[in-house]
Amino acid sequence: MGIIHLLSPDTINRIAAGEVIERPASIVKELVENALDAGASSVTVDVQNGGISFLRVTDNGCGMEKDDIPTAFLRHATSKIKEEADLQHIRSLGFRGEALASIASVAKVELLTKRKEDFLGSRYVIEGGEEKSFEDAGCPDGTTFFIRDLFYNVPARRKFLKSSVTEAGYISETMNRFAVARSDVAFNVMLQGRTVLHTSGNGNQKDAIYNMFGREVADNLIPMHYDGQKVSIRGYIGKTVISRGNRGYEMYFVNGRYVRSNLLYKAIEDAYSAYMMQHQYPFTALLFELNPEELDVNIHPTKTDVRFSEQENVCDEIRKAISTALHNAVLIPDAGTEEEKKPVFERPPEVFETKRMEAMQPANPEVQPAMQLSQPLQPNSETTSKPVVTPKPEQISMFYEEPKPVQAPMPFEPEKHVKDSAVSEIPSPLYGAGSTDIKTPLVQTASDEDFVKLRKTVDFRIIGQVFKTYWIIETEGKMYIIDQHAAHEKINYERLVKAFESGENCSQMIYPSIILSLSLREEQVLTEYMDTFTAAGFVIQHFGGRDYQISAVPATLYRMDAKEYFLAILDSLSEFNTGVTPERVFETMASMSCKAAIKGNQTISEMEARHLFEELLSLDNPFHCPHGRPTIISMTEYELERKFKRIV
Repeated sequence: MGIIHLLSPDTINRIAAGEVIERPASIVKELVENALDAGASSVTVDVQNGGISFLRVTDNGCGMEKDDIPTAFLRHATSKIKEEADLQHIRSLGFRGEALASIASVAKVELLTKRKEDFLGSRYVIEGGEEKSFEDAGCPDGTTFFIRDLFYNVPARRKFLKSSVTEAGYISETMNRFAVARSDVAFNVMLQGRTVLHTSGNGNQKDAIYNMFGREVADNLIPMHYDGQKVSIRGYIGKTVISRGNRGYEMYFVNGRYVRSNLLYKAIEDAYSAYMMQHQYPFTALLFELNPEELDVNIHPTKTDVRFSEQENVCDEIRKAISTALHNAVLIPDAGTEEEKKPVFERPPEVFETKRMEAMQPANPEVQPAMQLSQPLQPNSETTSKPVVTPKPEQISMFYEEPKPVQAPMPFEPEKHVKDSAVSEIPSPLYGAGSTDIKTPLVQTASDEDFVKLRKTVDFRIIGQVFKTYWIIETEGKMYIIDQHAAHEKINYERLVKAFESGENCSQMIYPSIILSLSLREEQVLTEYMDTFTAAGFVIQHFGGRDYQISAVPATLYRMDAKEYFLAILDSLSEFNTGVTPERVFETMASMSCKAAIKGNQTISEMEARHLFEELLSLDNPFHCPHGRPTIISMTEYELERKFKRIV
């Protein structure tokens, strides 16, 4: 007897379901697409436990005829197409007839549906692909799906689902896309009974973007309206001030369908290349309309992949259209803070506060304490010996004791040569206060004999800086060339890792606080990794709605944009599909230490360079930056003489 046999229909359905249904967000995507194809103008999604235990999707579409219901749950049963020729001009979001069969094979499904012309609706229950109940029922016009116990019969797949918070974040991200693409439909999303997304369905795409991404994004949008030979474009692109560290803000839709295409990503990012920093990605909410006959969406069951018959012409039109819109837009960022734009209303002091405020007044009324600082305070030489304890939110008070005079960091002054040794006590912008002793013995850990000699002595001679990036130093017959950016990046990285591992990260209060509006997905990420941010030195509190207040940041950020730093970490964490491990945290730190480091083509003083070299040499592994690039290279006198043919 042969060994090849046919699989049972139940096994086939479960295998096929693995391609269509990856997680709860996949179910939401398929059911909402069906609702939109049914002409719904209102869609509600209710999620419990991240959609793993319960999902409800309700729409006010056309509903289903009673006789069609059992057939709809069979594989490849669809009302969208009838024959092969229909695949050449698909306008609907669904057409393969796999979604309902896949969902029913891995979950417990209950369906309530009614057409407007029918007096009674229908209730249909199917579990694991097996029909359990089919009866008449009273229900409103439209369709409601109840999905319970996802993957209850596929434990291996259920085991690999993420936490309920993470899965809810994926659902929120999916619904964000629908709300952007279909601003004419009212969407309502509830997580654990709390409404997290509500759009009016008024057809104004900018209003939908505001509801999801907040005022900062909505205030920095550029409208797109383009009609070309191959593609028409509607929607909005973002100004460069709202760029992010990943592609989470790049959304585009082809004939109403959310897709992912490396060609389209490249076309958009090439258009932005002259306006945006490297490793930054723009905000886009673009609707592309193409001739369906020149488009193939029947590539994968999820229908997120797409192919174009004339892809070069399509991408070229998109790139030119976006470039033109950016060229014609005013891209000058507003340097003012939100606090400067808002009127300030002083609250009169309470009665019990009057005496305390009088006691805080200085003896000389003409000298006022520096209570309001636009930049974080820098530790002076008196405080550097004591670690700053990370404050808890409940320990932060609105009122502080009168601060002691703070010694400001020394700015870069390339042309200034320090001759007085007393000036060496000024804190360096590279190292802050306290880095004054340049005679500290270096740690001997390297194996290279010549490098060990360099570590043992500070008696090396700084030759100078070349190309405003590299420093040449000489010692005992050997020349070293140091990349100042890679060296400083390595030092920052080692500091951050050491502080993170020891749990001694220090926080620096900032005033005014930073107020951020986060998207639903970003809120979920922040909630899940709040402990990580706290351990890094952030103090973050919920400020109402989707707004969050950052009142303290890691003390090492005094030379960085704290908001940019926070968003960059948030973007990095949102890319991880599993829990944060120390290695992944270190990767994020490496990226941040790169941003905080002095740059190439930047002149620094010789004193700062000496501090840089000595701290670099004190590290256990000073030879490579966190990204793997060398920090230091060497050349012996012998090798140099061979270059000049002194030695043959």
